[in-house]
Amino acid sequence: MRRALVFFLVLGVASAAVGAPTFFVAPNAHPGSGSDNDLAWQAAVGAFLEADFDIVSAGAHVVSITDPFVTMTTMLGGLGGESGNPEAFAGSWGGASAGSVYGTIYDIGLLNRDQSGAIHSDFVFSFNQPVAGIGAWLYDNNASTAESMILQITEAGGAVSSSGLLESGNLTAHFVEGFLGATSTLGITEARFIVVDDQGDPAQRYFELDHLQWGEPVPVVPVPGAILLGSIGVSLVGYLRRRRSL
Repeated sequence: MRRALVFFLVLGVASAAVGAPTFFVAPNAHPGSGSDNDLAWQAAVGAFLEADFDIVSAGAHVVSITDPFVTMTTMLGGLGGESGNPEAFAGSWGGASAGSVYGTIYDIGLLNRDQSGAIHSDFVFSFNQPVAGIGAWLYDNNASTAESMILQITEAGGAVSSSGLLESGNLTAHFVEGFLGATSTLGITEARFIVVDDQGDPAQRYFELDHLQWGEPVPVVPVPGAILLGSIGVSLVGYLRRRRSL
């Protein structure tokens, strides 16, 4: 019993040394276009994979994405219910003047509409093992009001954190808002890209996501604090044993 208590204490102290997640909120310049808003996230996350949904047939609903390392379930949630899968949507993105160039929102992207036609406020991506980061390009597609987006992540261990608002400043609609991403040293188990209204509240309004990017799995290894504390523990046991032999 004593060993178990010491073990959990070491884990608790070591976890406190791990940094908070880092968010990358990179709005697209308005008017105009750019495709390098994701470079800072890519540099921070290191190795990553990317899904360009141009290979998906328009009208299909994406249920999951599998790469050589992880499996990601792709759902819709928030307002509209925690159910259904996003639609591959061939949109008219407005061209370069609306921020639509290859590498952003282009050709086919994911739409927050499920198989029944219901609109949801959240794109939800869940990983079967924690990954080092996630990010995506986002598009405001409501014709009458301006929306912003936030990213909410759940890390290994259950901590939930949210980004600031992604807003290009176009103040209307039909514009690539920019890139939104996060990295985590603990690993991300779930990510929600959420559309919000001008009050910052989740909204059931159309928006799209494209060029989804995610990092490789976070290896489960002792963090430096745990290694140090473990060494101290081993040294202490050795000392006590020597004391008994005197």
